[in-house]
Amino acid sequence: MLGMKKVLVGVDGVPADENPDVLVLPPPTREAVNLAVRLAEASGAELTFFLVTEACCEEEQAIVEAEAKKLLAALADEAARRGVTVQTQVATGRPWMEIIKEVLRDGHQMVMVGSRQHSRARRMVLGSTGTKLLRKCPCPVWVVRPEEAAEVRTVVVADDLTKVGERCLDLGVSAARYLDARLLVLHAIELPLERPLRRSGAAPQELDDYRDKIRTDAEQAINERLAMTDFRTIGQGTRIEVKTGRPDLVIEHAIEEHSAGLLVMGTIARGGVPGLLLGNTAERLVPVVNCSVIAVKPDDFVSPIQPD
Repeated sequence: MLGMKKVLVGVDGVPADENPDVLVLPPPTREAVNLAVRLAEASGAELTFFLVTEACCEEEQAIVEAEAKKLLAALADEAARRGVTVQTQVATGRPWMEIIKEVLRDGHQMVMVGSRQHSRARRMVLGSTGTKLLRKCPCPVWVVRPEEAAEVRTVVVADDLTKVGERCLDLGVSAARYLDARLLVLHAIELPLERPLRRSGAAPQELDDYRDKIRTDAEQAINERLAMTDFRTIGQGTRIEVKTGRPDLVIEHAIEEHSAGLLVMGTIARGGVPGLLLGNTAERLVPVVNCSVIAVKPDDFVSPIQPD
């Protein structure tokens, strides 16, 4: 699965309307589970279904844990019938924290969870679990938006030409191939020297040449990075766009213009500073982006959470 062999799927169990003693999957979690099984079926990745319960009195805790294990066992049986290897685990505590601890303990290479959605705004609201995972989990986190999970037609990779962007490109190529979607590689340029050139009285042709050089250099760099991937295996094709503007606005516009179902983007952190995320672009973009998201950390990211 996207080059990942061990994937943790955060399972959210909620009381059934007709029987509060029985746990069922809310739609976002169901879509995350379905997508994880589908990708693992194609790639041979091993899944762990991980459900975190809240701490309560001993008697109630035993009942809740029993129901959680029953729900996970049913999901594991479904996956096994499709040839997918699944481990199940129940923990107690705060979901985002226990997920990160499990990632650190067992070396999971990706986390997949369902999103939350605010229907009035028609925007993705991650909720505390998704937001904390994006900020503090060391491995890539895939937040699945239910409406987009069933059929992703376009995968957008925001490549800022850093090492993190290179990793995003690799993940985006794999995602587009497995999902049979088109790949759009997007880069935003902000032309920092344009204003000084104008103030210095530069001729219009000089300004045009400057813009063209920045754009051409970016396109060449992206093509060189793509050449190091297996993007030619993407059945629906690959497109490169270099746009001028603030990165978060460029990305949001591209998602809307192309009806993208998945965005792969990097986050920014300073080496040695635990949990320092997301960078201006991601902080502005994540709460409002209207599609599923894979967020990728830098190699030097240090999670502030430590395993028990």
